[in-house]
Amino acid sequence: MRTLPSFIISICLFAPFSVNGQEVPDVNPLEEALRWERIVFSSDDPGTTNAALIAKSGCYERAAMSAEALKTLERVKLYFLDPEAASDVLALKARYSKEAGDMGAALGFLEESGKADESPELYAVLLAWSWRLPEAREQALRAAGSEAGREAVERLFRHAPKRKKENVAAALSFIPPAGQIYLGQPWKGILSMILNAGAAGFTAYELIGHDWISGFLGGGLLLNETFFKANMEKNISSVDEINRRSIEEFALSLEQLL
Repeated sequence: MRTLPSFIISICLFAPFSVNGQEVPDVNPLEEALRWERIVFSSDDPGTTNAALIAKSGCYERAAMSAEALKTLERVKLYFLDPEAASDVLALKARYSKEAGDMGAALGFLEESGKADESPELYAVLLAWSWRLPEAREQALRAAGSEAGREAVERLFRHAPKRKKENVAAALSFIPPAGQIYLGQPWKGILSMILNAGAAGFTAYELIGHDWISGFLGGGLLLNETFFKANMEKNISSVDEINRRSIEEFALSLEQLL
C-alpha cells in the first residue's frame, strides 16, 4: 500500500506538535483519530488544522474506514496548501474513493491531482470502470512493463465488453428473442419467445372463435404482460445493470492482471 506523501508526514510530525507541544502515542486508530480531531477543534492555524485532518484520515485508513477517511480529507482546505501538497491530497482522495467503491469520484480526483500518469495501473482500472476503454488500454500497456504483460493486456482488451444501449434493446425487443440475445441472455429470449407465442396463439384462437371479449381483453392483457412488461420493459430496465456488471468484471480482471 502506498505510504503518505513526504509533505504529509512532515506537517503531521511538526505542525501540530510545535503548536500543542504534545505527542500522539501508538494507540487504536480510532482513538488516535479522536486525538487529531481535538487538535482540529482547538486550532486556529489553517496549517495545523490541515495537518491534523490529513493525519486523521490516515487513522481511518488503518481502520479500513475509507469512506470516513475521504470525508475527513474533504474538510482539508486545499487553498492553504502549496500546489504539490494539494496534488498529493487529491491523489489520496482518489485512493480512498476507490477503496470506498466510488470509481467515478476516484477517477475525477486522480485526474484533478495531475498525478494520473504516475499511477498507470490505478488510472487504467478507473478508466475501464468509466467505459473509457481506449484510454484504459493505453495506460494498461504502459503499466504492463514486459512484452508478455503487454500481450496479456491486448488479449484482455480484445474481449472487452461492448456497452449496451437502451434504444437498441428497445428496438430489438419487437422481435423476441432478439432483445435478450443482444443483452447476452439467449435463454431468457427463448422463454420470452415461447410466452409471447402462447399469448398470441391464445388471442388468435379466441378471435377466430368470435369470442371477442376474451380475445381482445384477455389476449390484450396477456400480450401486455408477456410482450411489453416481461419483454420490452424488462430489457430496457436491465441495460444499466448488465452494463454495470460487465464493466465491473472487466475492470476487476484488469486490476488482477496489472
